[in-house]
Amino acid sequence: MGLLLTNGKKEVSLGYLGFGWIRQEVAKAYDLKIGEIYKKSYIYDLTNEEVDYFNKNVPKYLDKFLCHSDCDGYISKEDVKGIYEELIKLKPTFSNDNLKNKYIDILDLFSQEERIDFY
Repeated sequence: MGLLLTNGKKEVSLGYLGFGWIRQEVAKAYDLKIGEIYKKSYIYDLTNEEVDYFNKNVPKYLDKFLCHSDCDGYISKEDVKGIYEELIKLKPTFSNDNLKNKYIDILDLFSQEERIDFY
């Protein structure tokens, strides 16, 4: 069981943990402190100061990518375009080729600027 992202033309399938690791690397590529806060949020409650820092410093569309439910729902066509424009600026690093290749697939999916459904 895992996560499926699709726009009807392309699908990206990966595990929930893999998607979480990708998003952690994206957050870290944007800003090291944001990356630390984002990683911490997977395990611990954040302080009010950390939440405020995150909310004040993460661009709207990057926030939508990082904080979107990984269980279900969708990302609108407008948000897909904004997210892609944020992601393409970043250069996350991955410890294994599988995650790197999945991230490349995700970038390709978002580059198509179509609504993306999460299953």
